[in-house]
Amino acid sequence: MSVIFNLSKRTKILACVAAALAVICAAQFFAGLKSPQKTFKAKGEPDYISVENSGSQLVLQRNGSDWYCGAQKLDKSKMDSLVKSISAVKTLNVASRSDSAAALERYGLDQAIVIEAKLGSKTFQKILVGKESVSGSQAYVQLDGKKEIYLAQGNLRRDWTFSLDDLKEKEEEKAAQTEEAGEQTQPQEE
Repeated sequence: MSVIFNLSKRTKILACVAAALAVICAAQFFAGLKSPQKTFKAKGEPDYISVENSGSQLVLQRNGSDWYCGAQKLDKSKMDSLVKSISAVKTLNVASRSDSAAALERYGLDQAIVIEAKLGSKTFQKILVGKESVSGSQAYVQLDGKKEIYLAQGNLRRDWTFSLDDLKEKEEEKAAQTEEAGEQTQPQEE
């Protein structure tokens, strides 16, 4: 009779272990369905962007639909592209949940490009852009003061490394626009 009792006890233990493993497997399955990818979307479009990189700073301000750095008018298509890149930052996964000095150094955030965008006096988006990923098509970022470090889609480091000359409205474009405007105002001869 003791053999039957021990066998029954062993069966109960195995059944409990199997049930626990089933619960763990189900939890892992449902946790896996949650995508690590996120898109951090800001509401509206900024009218002020400050970019600090390697000790230099550019302040870009919108006036109507045009962007300026001081009195210098900036290329509209380039600025539209930059605004789009910070209005919706797509992240692929969390690279680190620590903002320790070692983590910041590992992901290049100790020498980050600091992008602060505002809409009026309200901060629109603040992004620290660290080093490029190994593939070169992503960059490590920290968003809005959060401690998490994300791997962001697109190479924000490359996109946000520029000089004022890179953003200036090109003289050829201005000359072509002026020429077109002049042709439209001149009367046609018959």
